[in-house]
Amino acid sequence: MRSMRLLGSPGLLCAGLVTGGSVVLAQGSAFAASAPSCVSAQMVVTHGQAQGTARTTYIPLVFTNKGRACAIWGVPAVQPVTGAHHSAVGPTARNNSMGEMPVRHVVARGAAVSVDFGVVDTGNYTASSCVARSASGVIVSLGSFIHPTYVHLPITVCARRVSVTTKMIVPGVDGY
Repeated sequence: MRSMRLLGSPGLLCAGLVTGGSVVLAQGSAFAASAPSCVSAQMVVTHGQAQGTARTTYIPLVFTNKGRACAIWGVPAVQPVTGAHHSAVGPTARNNSMGEMPVRHVVARGAAVSVDFGVVDTGNYTASSCVARSASGVIVSLGSFIHPTYVHLPITVCARRVSVTTKMIVPGVDGY
């Protein structure tokens, strides 16, 4: 359950969104307006627990801040890969947030934001239009916030058509 909590210190009052034990400061707070952009060196990328619906598995990709509070926003690029050299397997994930405006998230030290990464069941397509292939993981990147980072995540994707999706970053660790 998500809730608003007021965080205060002498002379400063700001709102924060509490999600799964993490604090992500609201965009309108005084601190949020002055927070520097996150940099790749302070962000750790992992994945959460997979959940399936309607022949698609959704896996949250989680971005945890290990440095000082910073701001991040946008839609990450996600490329399924395989092998020691991380060779691409099929197309990059389709952005399912096209046309939406990104929200700027200020992430406190130790807090996280996430994105819903969808993997469509390859059985949804004909064998010839899909050509199912195994991927050992994904390469995740997001502008200057996240340099290409490998996340071990065994999945099966289509090599001939887009069968993976991504969305905009949201507060918390569950991707939605």
